[in-house]
Amino acid sequence: MIGSVPQKPRIRDAEATQKRIMLAAKKEFAKSGLGGSRVDDIAERAKANKRMIYHYFESKETLFQRVLEEAYTDIRMAEQKLELDHLDAKSALEKLVRFTWKYYLDNP
Repeated sequence: MIGSVPQKPRIRDAEATQKRIMLAAKKEFAKSGLGGSRVDDIAERAKANKRMIYHYFESKETLFQRVLEEAYTDIRMAEQKLELDHLDAKSALEKLVRFTWKYYLDNP
């Protein structure tokens, strides 16, 4: 067309899209749970479309499972930084419990 500016081709970044979907799903599932969350809402929050969610994760349930697995990995990795080995059992347990409560409050 005369006078129109040519559009640059859109660069697809599968890894970035999956990360946005995971982050959006984590927030949506934390807010509404598995049953209350909608794939449409996750897609909108992730600035992706539903087809991409189903392409990368197959189903809402599979996406939920991946979010749970990532959350579990995150908390376990954070726990490893506590260095509880050098503490007596009571102090280590107290530190672990306090950490766990704070972690869940910070990461609903």
